[in-house]
Amino acid sequence: MSGKITYLDGLRGIAAVNVMIMHFFVALAPAMVYGSELPSHLGGNLEQLFSTTPLGLIGAGNFSVCIFFVLSGYVLTQKYFKIRDDSIIISGALRRYIRLFIPVFAAVMLSFLLASAGLYRYYIETMMVSAGSNYRGYWTFTPDIFDAIKQAGWNSFFLGGNIYYNPVLWTMTIEFYGSMLVFTMALLFGSLKNRWTFYLAAAVLFLNSYYLAFVIGMALADTFNSKTPVLQIFKTGNKIVLFIILVSGLFIGSYPISPLTNDSLYMFLNNGFFETPKVTYHIIGAGMVMYTLLNSQGLQNVFSSPVPVFLGKISYSLYLIHFLVISSFTCALFLVLYPVLSYGAAVLISCGLSLLLIIPLSYLFYKYIDMAGVELSKVFYNRLVNSHTPDGAEHIKQ
Repeated sequence: MSGKITYLDGLRGIAAVNVMIMHFFVALAPAMVYGSELPSHLGGNLEQLFSTTPLGLIGAGNFSVCIFFVLSGYVLTQKYFKIRDDSIIISGALRRYIRLFIPVFAAVMLSFLLASAGLYRYYIETMMVSAGSNYRGYWTFTPDIFDAIKQAGWNSFFLGGNIYYNPVLWTMTIEFYGSMLVFTMALLFGSLKNRWTFYLAAAVLFLNSYYLAFVIGMALADTFNSKTPVLQIFKTGNKIVLFIILVSGLFIGSYPISPLTNDSLYMFLNNGFFETPKVTYHIIGAGMVMYTLLNSQGLQNVFSSPVPVFLGKISYSLYLIHFLVISSFTCALFLVLYPVLSYGAAVLISCGLSLLLIIPLSYLFYKYIDMAGVELSKVFYNRLVNSHTPDGAEHIKQ
């Protein structure tokens, strides 16, 4: 089990870095993500290549978010499918909110302090230079501590939408409800012989939403951890087959969020079958990448190497705070460098130096905030069990 956790953490770490790169782009070089609908700054065809070809995988943030969701569906249910103990699901469900909330609350409070200090003005000024992006309306609110607390504890998890104290928190509602979805499905259907009928029904129901990713992750957890003989046919060690699935998954995952042109590599995918192609294709691509990783010892070794594992360890923290740093420090540095350097050099130096702040800050956030959230969620569950069962202590010990 430890090996699986290690390489899955590695994948999560790479995905978190990918989201960060996308947000560097949307702030400083938006055409890298959104293509010709926004001004080009770097010259040549670089931005066009990134926004219309698989090179865009370098900053394919939405695809990486879909990988997060598939990973959640898998990780949250894999232990249950391995040992078939309902208490695993109940424990995970009861602890989930607190585990997610503590780091979110800390990140929102950090954002409140930055907003109160007026440091997000650098982002607004940068939008005037970069000609803006789909994020141009951010950081224009008046800081209010009670509103910040409400957004951290309630809006982020139960209402969704624009969480303006930290825009990346739009995923938290999906993460929380998606977690509850797979917990519920595993508890209700996980032990049934015909459970795959329910998986298929859920996949059809959520075909055009991010919740499809959680269903796929749970189905993969069942496939690779269940001892049901018929499921063994879905496992393969054939390197050619896995290579084809991996390349296909990466191509589908690189489906651009910029408008497609008639000569686009992706036009054949734009067939009207899905209501939101970029969502469904990115989820399918994420599922294919995950399937390949679960079957490939070679890929598992790559993602179990020290750098991906470290990034995986700090991935949740990095995800929560990177956009705050970009919107303050990175943009401030860019505004200093832009008048004296070329646009490309200013972007490159600003992003490079920002990493020297984001990575250590993410590690500290992980060590003192994220881990506190994990421990507090365990304490909450243990006390809840102890208060409702006379033999709760023995149950927890087991």
